[in-house]
Amino acid sequence: MPGEQHIYRSTADERAFESTHFKPEETHARAKETIVECEIKPETFTGLYSAAMLERDAVEVSRRKESFEQVPAKIYGDILEAVALEHGELSNWFGSNTEVIKTAPYDDIVNKIDMVVETEDADKRFSNLALGLDITFGSRDLHRKFDNIRAKIDSGELGEIKYFHSDRQQMTGRLRRVPMVVVGVEIERVKELGLLWMNRRNKELAAHPIQVTLLEECAEQLKAYAAYAATKGKTYAQALFERELQKINELLEEKRKAGIKSVKQDKVFEEIRRNLASFNAPTAAA
Repeated sequence: MPGEQHIYRSTADERAFESTHFKPEETHARAKETIVECEIKPETFTGLYSAAMLERDAVEVSRRKESFEQVPAKIYGDILEAVALEHGELSNWFGSNTEVIKTAPYDDIVNKIDMVVETEDADKRFSNLALGLDITFGSRDLHRKFDNIRAKIDSGELGEIKYFHSDRQQMTGRLRRVPMVVVGVEIERVKELGLLWMNRRNKELAAHPIQVTLLEECAEQLKAYAAYAATKGKTYAQALFERELQKINELLEEKRKAGIKSVKQDKVFEEIRRNLASFNAPTAAA
C-alpha cells in the first residue's frame, strides 16, 4: 500500500505528528516520495521497448519537467495526487474493488494521465478509467485538456497509456482506448487535505467530502462524453463512458448513504462544469 510507513493506528502515534498549520514544503516532500514509490517504472519495460525509445522518452520527460517542477500548481497537484493514491486504496475513495495505479512519468507529463482507477467486477472482468488531476481554474491548460478529450473521442482513440502495468490484469505494455476524465479541487482544499494527511488523520480522510466531489466530477464528465460520442457515431466510446458512469453512480449512492457529502462551491469543479458546457456545444448544434 502506498505510504504504508506513514500510517499510524494509535492515538499516541498520531499526536506525535500533529501540526496546527499546513507546511507546503514538508508536505510536498512526502507527496513526491509517495508518487515515486507508487509510479510505474519505465526501466521494467526493457525488452518490450527498445533502449533508444526508452532513452528518448526519458529525455523528453526531463525536458518538460524543467519548466514546471516548482510552480505552485505542480506542488499542490502532487499533494492532491499523493493523498488520492494513498486513500484511494486505504479508504476506498474509488470503491472497494478498485486499485489506483500511478502512471509512469512519461504518461503523466506527455499523455496527461496521472493515475488509472482499475476496477474488477463480480465476473472478474477489469475496466480502467484514466484520471488527469488539475488544481487550477480560469487557465488555458485546463481548457486544453478538454479539447484533447474531445479530439480523442472524435478520432475514436480515447486515452492511451504507453507504460502500463497491472498485477491483477497480468498486463505489461501499452493500454489503448481508455476513457479519460479531469478531476481536481482548488488549492485551499488541497491545503486542508495536506494538513490532515501530514497529521495522519486517516479517519477524517476516510470520510472526507473531496472523495465525493471527485466522483461527481467524473460522473458529470462521463455523462457528457457519452452523449457527445453518441452524436459522433462513436458507439464503442459511448459504451465505455456509459459503463464507467454506471459504476461511478452506484459508488456515489453508496457514499451518500454512508453520510459522506460533497464539497460545496469549489472553483475547480465550477471550471470543469464551464468547460463541459462548451464541450457539449457541438451536440446542441447537431
